[in-house]
Amino acid sequence: MTQEPTNPYQPVASLTDENEHGKSEIQFQLTRRILRTGESRYVIYASSNRRLIASLAIITLSTILFIAALPYGIHTFITSMIITLVGAAFVYSALLYRSRIEARQNLIQYGMVDGATCTVSMSAGQFTFTTPAGKFHWPASDLRIYRIPKGHLLLPRERVFLMIPKANDSTRAEYKQLIKAIKSH
Repeated sequence: MTQEPTNPYQPVASLTDENEHGKSEIQFQLTRRILRTGESRYVIYASSNRRLIASLAIITLSTILFIAALPYGIHTFITSMIITLVGAAFVYSALLYRSRIEARQNLIQYGMVDGATCTVSMSAGQFTFTTPAGKFHWPASDLRIYRIPKGHLLLPRERVFLMIPKANDSTRAEYKQLIKAIKSH
């Protein structure tokens, strides 16, 4: 029996392929920077429909105000533009303020505070987030996952976000394996 020559370009079987159906787990420590990054992205992704409708209403009202102020001269037009910009910024900030406060309160309730050590695991379609306040479970299929520059943001049905930073206590392969496991369910 002849043996086939070894192909040097063939990839070697990796450990992640063998552990694909096993339990994935990583650990990290939350920092104020990680929490603020997650919060700003959460506000963008969580209430996008409400902000879209408010933005369209602000644009419509601004356009009507600009058209109404145009016949009264350039000074009235510029004044209406400044008032509209300030008003739009105020309305938009008010929309985001409530979401930010609610997110911060929920983070404290779930034990996700500055300095907390968290463990994230995935097993049999069940996502588990362990904090000093306890273990919290969600079906992986109920999570919306977003890739952001500092890691991944997971949004369960509750009004809270789960931030999994790239900089954690695991290897890059373990991190990628966990994200792949979450996305595959």
